[in-house]
Amino acid sequence: YGASHVPVRPGGAMREVAVGETIDQYMLSELLARSGMASIFKAIDAASGQTVALKIPHPQLESDVVFFERFRREEKIGQKLDHPNIIKVFSPREKSRMYMAMECIDGRSLRAIMQERRTLPAERALEIACQVTEALVYMHGQGIVHRDIKPENILLVGEHGLKILDFGIAMDDSARRLTWTGLSSTLGTPDYMAPEQIGGRRGDARTDVYAVGTLLYEMLTGE
Repeated sequence: YGASHVPVRPGGAMREVAVGETIDQYMLSELLARSGMASIFKAIDAASGQTVALKIPHPQLESDVVFFERFRREEKIGQKLDHPNIIKVFSPREKSRMYMAMECIDGRSLRAIMQERRTLPAERALEIACQVTEALVYMHGQGIVHRDIKPENILLVGEHGLKILDFGIAMDDSARRLTWTGLSSTLGTPDYMAPEQIGGRRGDARTDVYAVGTLLYEMLTGE
């Protein structure tokens, strides 16, 4: 990875893809998840033989300029970051449509674990919080604020590992500011949002610290 690729521009909607098809260097082998915004496929990289995860927006969203710019920003932020507790985003050799190639991780979301157990032992909760904050220290050092730290965006891997996911509303201080007429400036998940986010402001590193405090409280109390 690391070779330059041709940027995809918003235009006419692409057709839906399915398991067994090939997109550029990737062969789709399994549908892992589907949300209102995108489908995530397990895929094989023909160039390296590596298994990756491809996040492919639904066709009706690919021509949406606002969605396109946010998706492209998320991809660039992911490619910029390199930390063991942050999911890796790769750079394909070329791109014929909008998608994001990421490392394929076998794990479970912190939300799924908490739905089963409600609360976590204090030692485990502190271990998770410490790993999240270590990743945030690195991230903030790169000028990135996540702005959506919550159990759904933390993937637990093995007995002691984790990955932070989803930089869809992250802020990069080194990139130009995105503003959109008609797009709400209040982005995030209300239960974990700092007061400045609720008020519609961009926030800074303290916004993520607030979310981690809320996350730790929830892991310990179930509320």
